[in-house]
Amino acid sequence: MNQYFAHSLPPPHPQTKWELLACHLREVAEHAKGFAGTLSTESAPLVQAAEAAGLLHDLGKYRAEFQQYIRGGLAKGNPLTHHKQAGAARAFLARHAPVAFAIAGHHGGIPDLNDLKQSVLGPSGKAVAEQVWDAAVADCPELAGVSLTPPAFDSKDNLGAELFTRLLFSCLVDADWTATGEFERRAHRRPDEPKTPELNPTVRLTHLLNFIDERAKQVGATNVAHIREQVLNACLAAAEKKPGVFTLTVPTGGGKTLSGMAFALKHAEKYGLRRVIYVAPYLSIIEQNADVIRKALGVNQDDPDVFEHHSLAEPTSDDTDEKAREAAARRAENWDAPLVVTTNVQFFESLFSNKPGRCRKLHNIAKSVILLDECQALPPGLVAPTCGMLKQVAEMMGSTIVLCTATQPAFDHATLKDDRLVTTEIIPSDLNLFKSLKRVELEWPDGNDIRWSWSEVADRMAKEQSSLCVVNTKKAASAVFDELKARGLNGVFHLSTAMCPTHRLEKLAEVRRRLKANKPTYLVSTQLIEAGVDISFPMVLRELGPLEGIIQAAGRCNREGELPNAGGRVIVFRSEEMKMPPGWYAAGWDKVEQALRLNQPPQIDVPGDIQEYYERLYNSGNLDEQDVIPKRRGFLFESAAKAYELIDDAGQPVVVTTWKEHEVEIRDLVDRVRDITKPRRAAFRALARFQVNVRHWEIEKLRAQGLICDLDPDLNLLGWFGEYSPHTGLITVASQDVLIG
Repeated sequence: MNQYFAHSLPPPHPQTKWELLACHLREVAEHAKGFAGTLSTESAPLVQAAEAAGLLHDLGKYRAEFQQYIRGGLAKGNPLTHHKQAGAARAFLARHAPVAFAIAGHHGGIPDLNDLKQSVLGPSGKAVAEQVWDAAVADCPELAGVSLTPPAFDSKDNLGAELFTRLLFSCLVDADWTATGEFERRAHRRPDEPKTPELNPTVRLTHLLNFIDERAKQVGATNVAHIREQVLNACLAAAEKKPGVFTLTVPTGGGKTLSGMAFALKHAEKYGLRRVIYVAPYLSIIEQNADVIRKALGVNQDDPDVFEHHSLAEPTSDDTDEKAREAAARRAENWDAPLVVTTNVQFFESLFSNKPGRCRKLHNIAKSVILLDECQALPPGLVAPTCGMLKQVAEMMGSTIVLCTATQPAFDHATLKDDRLVTTEIIPSDLNLFKSLKRVELEWPDGNDIRWSWSEVADRMAKEQSSLCVVNTKKAASAVFDELKARGLNGVFHLSTAMCPTHRLEKLAEVRRRLKANKPTYLVSTQLIEAGVDISFPMVLRELGPLEGIIQAAGRCNREGELPNAGGRVIVFRSEEMKMPPGWYAAGWDKVEQALRLNQPPQIDVPGDIQEYYERLYNSGNLDEQDVIPKRRGFLFESAAKAYELIDDAGQPVVVTTWKEHEVEIRDLVDRVRDITKPRRAAFRALARFQVNVRHWEIEKLRAQGLICDLDPDLNLLGWFGEYSPHTGLITVASQDVLIG
């Protein structure tokens, strides 16, 4: 056979325009080397492995059967056309397991160790590698010089080798998809992808500091403004310290988000870090803070300098077959942007994933400043593997991590052992921020187990000119909303994840306008309002729950210190229903309830009380409930990925086609997404604003009722065709509130 091809083109393109296999292998190897070389100053073993993986990844395409297939002589799916196993086998037999894993996973995902062994020793592995080797070297002489010397790792702990493999896999996948995309653009005479903008931290920091200064002038010379200035100065001073893991412990309203961004930019400038990644637990925070970050940095809405990435922003199809790979390469994001705004789900599940689409971005997480906002939202049952991974991200990937919250979890808990995080606090202890920023008086329920009905809750809210109530479930939020509406009150609002992002933003904007105009305003919400939502009520009711939730709810009261002498009121109550999400949420509730029954309620403005709560909470359960760490140590990549889920049944995005106020806009976006002849990435992102996550166990039932239907089966894009309330959004049979990233 005179010519070996990697990729073909449809008619009328002649065969002379197809991509030669040797050219593809060289391009992938060169890209992979480049990606690996940017990770750290000590990346020589990774660079060497990346080049080897790039040259070997499609070795099996030299088999005659694959060349027959690409010329139309064999049907798709014929086992004789399988090609990833040969290169993996050559690396595996040379005892270079990371290269073998990376190649074996570059189509469908990194396999578990036993599956890798079966694959490379199977009919498409070792035998094919030996069969095609001479022809492959003759066609691509660089293959003869491939170095497969395994890097040295600590024999006592496989976690270093495991993360090395993940980074190598990321470099290979991104290189393969990038090279394939470049070939497609050349073949179809499309323009090159625009060059990725640089971070320019000095310029961005100047914008940010000017923005903060203008905001401070609007607030005026208040105590809150003075404290925010102190927080900012502390962040700028700490940015001079060496990269590592930091904590930024600031009470709600202390300006930690923008001050944390100032730390990130100055730190990146001093130590040559490549990007800033802002991570938040819920879409409600992303919706608000992404816009603020853009304004603060002088970035327009459509500017590629800031990239938002969350679970609603892309289709959920499984891009594992060859035909779908080019489309996946166009829309899968590798976070090659100077500023990334994303959710816990995207960030952490990508670190533990084994899938090409998610892992493609890993090498771009290296040498970054990572701001983990509201880090207390991490599920305790995943604290151990999460802390262990963050420790590695700092040590092996050269990134700086900042844990930002008013309720700092015990990530140095004794039970974490080798996975505990050793951190540096940014805020000097002598600032006494919790005492200085005290703006509310909190009233705990007594130990007599008095419980309020939803009617009593509504009555209590109605006595105030404006009030906020935070409850534990969507069902409870709906019930309190109905009670408030039944009283004929003006300015009644509901907020939950049953509403799409645009709907929530519109409601919050209206609530803020009414509060600013001193109009009566009554808002009932699930926990989504607690973390980071910039809103301030004079009085807040909070259904009894975990301490961190109560503290965060208190942060929505007298936020700007507009009421003097800690004039805000926060009332914690027990409800008659007393339902809540199970697991650790209920465990947190139980720890608070125990303290109340002992007549020892925790003080929310005393950091020691918060620390003691987390100590007790973490002692009450397994911090690695799914045995993620043993799976990582055993090179069980697929099993570890399945075990590490921040949200049980995170659900699937469903487009709310029946929201009357935006029906035309939604229909137009759906049409644009369906149109395969035009670029669709912008339409996918825009459509995310009109989606609600529905849990998988509900979807089939709702399909049967005709309430959920396919909008585009190829993209697994679903639409909601039932009623969508302008007040409460999409309501299904769910009775418990799950916040989805």
